[in-house]
Amino acid sequence: MKIARTFTIDYDLYKELRKKPNQSRIVESSIRRYLNGDEDYSLDEISTKQLMAALSVRPDCNDEIRVLLHYLLTSS
Repeated sequence: MKIARTFTIDYDLYKELRKKPNQSRIVESSIRRYLNGDEDYSLDEISTKQLMAALSVRPDCNDEIRVLLHYLLTSS
């Protein structure tokens, strides 16, 4: 059985979720993972910008890559 509920979320999260098909399934699976304490995630769930930002601050990222990542993050 399903039940409809209204919750508030940040506007930027709403904009990202709005672009996805089957939004209810995404929200339901996210809540289930949270309640189960499941911290596993897929790299497919992380945006390219988030990955680039994370890579740019890693100590093993060389300077050339860091500059390129900074350029790509700030130019778009």
